[in-house]
Formats: sequence, C-alpha cells, structure tokens
Amino acid sequence: MRTARPASLGLILFLLLAAAPAPEVSGPELARRLGCWACHSLPGQGDQKGSSLANIGARLSPEDLHAILTHPRSRLPKAKMPSYAHLRPGEMRALIDYLRSLEK
Repeated sequence: MRTARPASLGLILFLLLAAAPAPEVSGPELARRLGCWACHSLPGQGDQKGSSLANIGARLSPEDLHAILTHPRSRLPKAKMPSYAHLRPGEMRALIDYLRSLEK
C-alpha cells in the first residue's frame, strides 16, 4: 500500500483552503479595516484628506463605485487611494453595498 507524500498532503490542504468561502465581513468593518477613514470622512468620523463619503450612494452607481475601488486613477488621475481589486467578490459586494447605503 502506498502512503501519501507530505508534499501531496500539503497540496491537497492548500487546494481545500483556497476553495473555502471567505468569512462573512460587514461593509463597515471592511471600510475600517481597509483604512478608508484615514482619508475619507462621514459626518463625525474620519479625515478630510479625501472626498467625503456622505451621500456617495446617491452620487455614484454600483458600477462607478466598483470602477473607482478597483482602478481609482482611471477616473481620478491624481487619486492617492490604493486599488482594492484584490478583494474577494463577497468583500467587494459588501463594501459597495455599504457605500451605497450612505445615500441618506
């Protein structure tokens, strides 16, 4: 009987973990974790270096938000905001949904 090699077990473990769904993250928690408030603001929260995110959901469509989050300099050439294209699809959805909720 053949036994699995440690390298094979490592590969199997890697593939299983890579296929596992990402833990659920809330939009507000993700915005905090990504450091959005270091530059952007809401009334009573954040800094004034970047644009205010108050009413951003009323100003930009989900497609516009996605474009800015993934390629900020394509729409705002002088933007210092980093790209968030590395976010998993569920995280991107949560962040866009949160930003869209800021239309009030």
